[in-house]
Amino acid sequence: MNSRPTNAKPMFGPCRFPQKLHSIRGFTLLEIMVAIFIFALLITTVFGSFRAVFSSTDALGGDVTVFSSARTCLDRMATDLFALKVLDYPRYKKPEFNDPESPFRLVGDTTDLVGDSFGRLRFTSLSHLSINGDVRQGVTRIVYYAHQRSDGTLILRRSDHLYPFSEFEESDNDPVLCDNLLSIEFEYLNVQGDSFDRWDSESGDTEYATPRSVAVKLTLGKPSKPITFTTRIPLYVYRNAAEKP
Repeated sequence: MNSRPTNAKPMFGPCRFPQKLHSIRGFTLLEIMVAIFIFALLITTVFGSFRAVFSSTDALGGDVTVFSSARTCLDRMATDLFALKVLDYPRYKKPEFNDPESPFRLVGDTTDLVGDSFGRLRFTSLSHLSINGDVRQGVTRIVYYAHQRSDGTLILRRSDHLYPFSEFEESDNDPVLCDNLLSIEFEYLNVQGDSFDRWDSESGDTEYATPRSVAVKLTLGKPSKPITFTTRIPLYVYRNAAEKP
């Protein structure tokens, strides 16, 4: 039996045990709580910024709507008044006692609603707006007046009726010039530049003349945030004061 050579290498190398693994350190409870607090603070700040942005956007959108409504309303008034229709001398005759009312009368007065006074303006114009497919044109009587809806909100309506004119009556069928109305005032200026809050072209107080310009002060929006718009509309058609005898 052959014996194993004394210089032979062992069949297996020396047995080596793995080195001791380093222990893995986790987060402490305090560190986790601090991280959650920072995350919550960050989320609150981000959402707060979003709320501020959206609130500002909503407010801006509301203002844009009010500005657009006011511009449309005042542009319509300017178009109507630029096409003012009046009778001038010698066709025009000063009214005598019991004479019928002139159909071309310009009257600026006020009406009371919800305890406040709102301006109202009536005149004749060549700026008729066709409604419901009616293509007729001609002299029309226009009245701007404030109206209260059934829900309590106030609007500005525009009455438009072709000649011959019937007695004026407010109607829910009259188009709305603007809503969210808070107030409207008309100011009438004569040839000297004097200002009046009322006008009647068939009255001796105005010497049977028409104004030379009309100033409009329109306030729209919410009672907590009113926005006022003003403009002055020159009248290219007018009647001078009657000559005194």
